Amino acid sequence: MILVRKNGNILSFLLFFIFFQNIQAKEIVAINHKCEEIKVIQKIEFKSKYKYFFFRKTNHKKVTRIDKIIDENGKTLIKVKMKSTERGDEYLFRKFHRILIINKEIHEVSCVVGQESGKVIVYNFCGEKVKEFSLKSEELFEKYKF
Repeated sequence: MILVRKNGNILSFLLFFIFFQNIQAKEIVAINHKCEEIKVIQKIEFKSKYKYFFFRKTNHKKVTRIDKIIDENGKTLIKVKMKSTERGDEYLFRKFHRILIINKEIHEVSCVVGQESGKVIVYNFCGEKVKEFSLKSEELFEKYKF
């Protein structure tokens, strides 16, 4: 108790310093220059399957879109599936999930239809997670949907 009274200012300063040091450390982005030199390719696969009703083929399709990021050696770094249904001219999905290569980063976008916000996860070319942030659904659809 006596130690706290004598050194109270020092202890409070140390605690204050430790807390703020951890907050600043979360925002630091580690840059690995070896990962920027790696060449990656984005491959997109579509698989569609008709729905059947009493052994008859209908106009409805189940569509699965598979986005893959593949490095120089043929190793799959990131793989994402987006499932949807196609009814004639309509193309409906419950969860919007895409991968895009923008500049020297890989952006993974996921948003559930009907929610106000979605999230974007940013990876480097080695497949390591760099940062994550959330955006409004409207901004995500405008920026990443094409």
